[in-house]
Amino acid sequence: MNTKTLTAKEYLQMYKAVQREIKDLDYRMAQLRLKYAAPSAINYSDMPKAHSTEHDLSEYVAKMDEMTDYMISKYTRLRAIEIDIYKRLDLMDNQNERELLRLRYIDGEKWSDIAARLHVVERNVYFMHGRALVHFPMD
Repeated sequence: MNTKTLTAKEYLQMYKAVQREIKDLDYRMAQLRLKYAAPSAINYSDMPKAHSTEHDLSEYVAKMDEMTDYMISKYTRLRAIEIDIYKRLDLMDNQNERELLRLRYIDGEKWSDIAARLHVVERNVYFMHGRALVHFPMD
């Protein structure tokens, strides 16, 4: 991943973006499970059909296997980004700036909650955030 072309904020936001992708994939996997777990209507007619309406279990297993592999790759990417962010945060001198960025981008805290944790007014959190982004090492 080329971090040279990203701003500090864009780089930090990648973590949440991958988390959203994982959540979406998890939702799609749950939908697929429901589709194949739901009982099919019983066909009482002896008339031939153009195609089978029954679910093919092998198709389900193949799709779930593919989606699981993709999910694992997403989790691996998420952990790699998280570790890299923590390494970069460790290079920062100001403890409050480090904590602010961790709370906002890793933990997903709201600005008001961050202000309470840092014992400052919310307005000051925005200024601290701007300074923290400037001090976040991108090289």
